[in-house]
Amino acid sequence: MWQDVLNIHPDCIEDFINFDTLPGKAGKLIACAGMSYLQTEYQIGKTGKGEEFLGEGGSCRHVHYLIFTHAGEGKIKFANEQYLIKPGSIVLLPAGTPFLYELSGEYWDMCWLLLHDCSDYNFVHQLDPCVYSSANAERLYQTMSLIREFKHSESLYQSDIILRLIEVLVYQIAQTLNMGQQLTKQQQKFHSLIRRVKKQLQLPWTVEKLAAQMHMSEPHLFRLCKKETGITPIKLLTNSRLEYACYLLRYTQCNLEQIADTVGYGDSASFSHRFKKEYGLSPGYWRKEQVNKIQSHINESGKEK
Repeated sequence: MWQDVLNIHPDCIEDFINFDTLPGKAGKLIACAGMSYLQTEYQIGKTGKGEEFLGEGGSCRHVHYLIFTHAGEGKIKFANEQYLIKPGSIVLLPAGTPFLYELSGEYWDMCWLLLHDCSDYNFVHQLDPCVYSSANAERLYQTMSLIREFKHSESLYQSDIILRLIEVLVYQIAQTLNMGQQLTKQQQKFHSLIRRVKKQLQLPWTVEKLAAQMHMSEPHLFRLCKKETGITPIKLLTNSRLEYACYLLRYTQCNLEQIADTVGYGDSASFSHRFKKEYGLSPGYWRKEQVNKIQSHINESGKEK
């Protein structure tokens, strides 16, 4: 019954958002996203073998679908039932769900997210595919609209604004998936602590201090962290510090001493050593490469205009 279908009329307008090229680490959670104004004819269907998204380097990842409707109307079929997709509705399709969704009325104004089937979203496999009304649909649509708007702006604070908007988007996705209801109190406390750590990377965090914050032993924290993130507490701290360092290198003029202090390293030498060990390049050389990529992207965008 199910088959792969891709039928998009030229009248349809789609604006893709590549989170890999934007500040923050949402690209590790979101494989692809976009905003679509659909008209005349539009059909997308999948067999249910697990939608695979071809990412950079030719890697394939299974994805979960989230669709948010702003205006107009669509319809979707899964589990041998058909549902109308009206304004203010959310469609959730866990990876591996066979489906067919298409334009129903004269037009359909919506946005969509393909979420990586990664450890952060493991619990989605326990959820049923569904269509339901929620105030989060409009909130997500507006956040996506703002990200799209600032992505094309030339504001002095563009990267900072986009970074904060992406943080809001990731939080809204978690709310939409009812992530909090899927976690125990201990898990919620752990993820709350990690969010606080990422906002205060300049502090001298250690595994001992993290365990004390959780009121548990270090071995217990180690097991919990591995279960929730797939990596050790030390690796989580290192990754968080270096990821924010990459943001500062790419989007600010801060020198290495300032960056080292901001992300919790005692001096630029120890920061540079850890950075090169992780990325294979010195922070200075990595920054030059990123600046060249940004300039190349600006030049290409100018040619397209």
